[in-house]
Amino acid sequence: MKRIGVVVCLLCLVGTPLAARQQKAAKAKPKPLQIYFVDVEGGAATLIVTPAGESLLVDCGWPRDDARDARRIQATAKLAGIKQIDHMLITHYHTDHWGGLGELAKRIPIRKFYDHGRAAELAEDKKWFPQLNQTYSQVTKNQRHALRPGDEIHLERAPGSPRLFLEVLTSSGEAVKRSGPDNPLCAKAQLQKDDPTDNARSVGFALTFGKFRFLDLGDVTWNVEHRLVCPVNGAGQITLYQVGHHGMNISNSPALLASIKPQAAVMNNGPKKGGHPDVVKWLREVPSVEDIYQLHRNIAAKDEENAPAGFLANLGGEEECQGNWVKAVVAPDGSSYTVTNGRTGQAKTYAVKQ
Repeated sequence: MKRIGVVVCLLCLVGTPLAARQQKAAKAKPKPLQIYFVDVEGGAATLIVTPAGESLLVDCGWPRDDARDARRIQATAKLAGIKQIDHMLITHYHTDHWGGLGELAKRIPIRKFYDHGRAAELAEDKKWFPQLNQTYSQVTKNQRHALRPGDEIHLERAPGSPRLFLEVLTSSGEAVKRSGPDNPLCAKAQLQKDDPTDNARSVGFALTFGKFRFLDLGDVTWNVEHRLVCPVNGAGQITLYQVGHHGMNISNSPALLASIKPQAAVMNNGPKKGGHPDVVKWLREVPSVEDIYQLHRNIAAKDEENAPAGFLANLGGEEECQGNWVKAVVAPDGSSYTVTNGRTGQAKTYAVKQ
């Protein structure tokens, strides 16, 4: 009996600190969802940090001798309070989306890798294709996950936080299939010539956090967008839209934009890449869109063909660029979000409407 008593007492002593930690975690103040749009000057890099502290980086900018884009992503990760990338998603194999991977992996640990599957060739980028295979194999150690429409990237849900769900909507030129009523916007939607490039094979996803929904379709082009929302809208209504393909007008079809009804949009364009006036116009024509943010002013367009100055993170050309980001912070309950312009510090809060 004495031995049993000793064991019970020891269990009490061991169990108390654990219980205290669990209680403390349960009482901890809920944290927000953070989305950083990193300026890689016409490439793409979007860092998502969940309320549980888990990180997802979508694309990683250009290959450069000065490692500019890898350094900018590293600085953003430090700002976000993370020490590793838990999930690295390469939407497709164009250089502006994967090129910074080798340098980034030297600066911060990367745990898991996702893409649309191995590429046998890349006709539109033959120069960089051999380096892609070499770098990608070395960094990933060939441990990578090929994503298909309908797949989920599992993200931990923090105690007390609303549902957090990331679903793949497009990959390898295909789109997720839904059942339901036909989308009336499809009747007048026009198609373009099929895109043979890797843009059309981009991985695109929707991230849902409570009522808040974020959409990133990589560089998916017009006809794949059509498959996503026609005949049935497979994307649903979106709160915050990362403008597709850097704001090029071979993406971001009016049918897509009218179907997803975004409240705000962030464009990861460069001073001379993307940010097409057509796309700015199409976004402004969607009644739900309150504001458009651009990482760069399109220096070839007129002022009225860009977002207002207060919504531009960088104003000049590449040689004058400070690398300012745009950040969205979603309230812990998912009911509102605040978008901040890194250049000005200007912040605006939106109540989620859907």
